[in-house]
Amino acid sequence: MISNGLFLFVLAVSFMIYSPRSVAQEAAPQVDVAAEVSDIFYICKRDKLTRWLRAYKLDNGKCHTQYSKEGYLQIISSATYFTSCEGVLHSVQKNLEEGGFKCSPSAKYSVIELD
Repeated sequence: MISNGLFLFVLAVSFMIYSPRSVAQEAAPQVDVAAEVSDIFYICKRDKLTRWLRAYKLDNGKCHTQYSKEGYLQIISSATYFTSCEGVLHSVQKNLEEGGFKCSPSAKYSVIELD
């Protein structure tokens, strides 16, 4: 004969397995916000100095990180995954902020490409 404790345990487990899930228990769809971001732009200022950082995806799926200093534009990283370019951007941002710059994200910008 099955003991009362084992019977209650089996009953509880079978109830959890076979009972319909309530709306509150339904899992919300997972959205990977980082996967949707394909362009990050920061403007950093200190006194009259302005620098900017940009990480963006290329058409081939790879990415670049750009840094503008004293009017010169440099590609400071190129990678396969956007998170790598984003990491470089945040590393440079941290260095600039430690040097007294105030960096802020910007949604709007324009880039002039000179040949």
